Amino acid sequence: MKKYLAITIAAGLLFVLAGVMIFQSRQLTALKNTVAELRLGALRQSAEALDNLSLTLEKALLTSDAAHAAELMHAIGQSAELTRQNLSLLPASPALQPALVFTGRLSDYASSLLGQLTGNQPLTARERVLLRQHLALCAQLAAQLTLADSPDDLNRLTLDLPESTARPQPKGLPEGEVTQQEAIDIARTFVGAHRVTGAMAAPGTSGALPAYGVTVRTQDVQLNLEITRQGGKVLWMMPETASFSVTQSPQSCQEAALAFLELHDFSPMQAVHRQIYDGLCVISLVPTQDNVLLYPDLIRVQVRMDTAEVVGLEAHNYWLNHIIRALPEPALTQEDVQARLQHTAESMQLCVIPLDGQETLCYECTVPYEGETFLVYINATTGQEADVMKVITVETGTLTA
Repeated sequence: MKKYLAITIAAGLLFVLAGVMIFQSRQLTALKNTVAELRLGALRQSAEALDNLSLTLEKALLTSDAAHAAELMHAIGQSAELTRQNLSLLPASPALQPALVFTGRLSDYASSLLGQLTGNQPLTARERVLLRQHLALCAQLAAQLTLADSPDDLNRLTLDLPESTARPQPKGLPEGEVTQQEAIDIARTFVGAHRVTGAMAAPGTSGALPAYGVTVRTQDVQLNLEITRQGGKVLWMMPETASFSVTQSPQSCQEAALAFLELHDFSPMQAVHRQIYDGLCVISLVPTQDNVLLYPDLIRVQVRMDTAEVVGLEAHNYWLNHIIRALPEPALTQEDVQARLQHTAESMQLCVIPLDGQETLCYECTVPYEGETFLVYINATTGQEADVMKVITVETGTLTA
């Protein structure tokens, strides 16, 4: 009797065990199906996002309005990052890696262009060429993703990356990482706690300068910010809307920008250009070291001209490049430089400029010529002419070209 009871219990246990195994197998199959559906959805969303990205790039290349181009460039950066995130959900493969790198680089490049467009500086011919390269790669990648029937087809992806968009490594950020909540607190403090009526997380970006997004509300304007994950520094800030009334002078706005940067522990700055549009005074400022201008570290600040409050900042180049440099002693004196110029310079100042992928110490010489003003850059070591730029006065301020 006991023998039969044991057999019955064992059979029951085997039955239960078989049921459990069947249930787990079905769960596993369902899980695999869910993962497959998620990956297929990510594939389709990536293809659609790349189509939209291509369209936005086309618009950015066609528009002649710097403010509109800035809005488009911000959208490009966000869309490229979203595409990268979707692609990262797909099965890892060597063929997919270039696509992940490309979308990350495009997000970085759009961020680097955002500052000059925010400052009402148009895209240069070289920048347009690079954007066209990105557009061609977007179209190529979108076509390949559209033709893929499943994530497994991604093993046949081909994408050649232009070397000119390689990611630089940030030099100016402190060590250590911050959390999203800490980024929100940093944004509140940066804007000014007395001005803030609310703050919340927003989409961020990755790349050379991964950053959290934060939306800050004040009494009459919403500010969008990005805070670097490393070091917790404000990468950029931009008002959602502008069109402020003009009651403050450009000089008072410039002073407000300088005071704001000093308050937030930026290096000593010197204003080099300013422009006015939509009730905003946009000031381009350059850090100084031993009275030498560091142009690679340029910052742009937007000040509203009704209250002289800072509502915009672009510090991408500052955090990428700003360190204490071992500056060489100039081999030439100002008299030596003047002897090399065709016309008398009104003023000279030592500066560091980016040249052929390197930083070069130069004399910046302000030279009047036939009613116009030019900036002539003379290599402070070799005496060779490094660059010439024309100062153009427009209704909104000054430009260099």
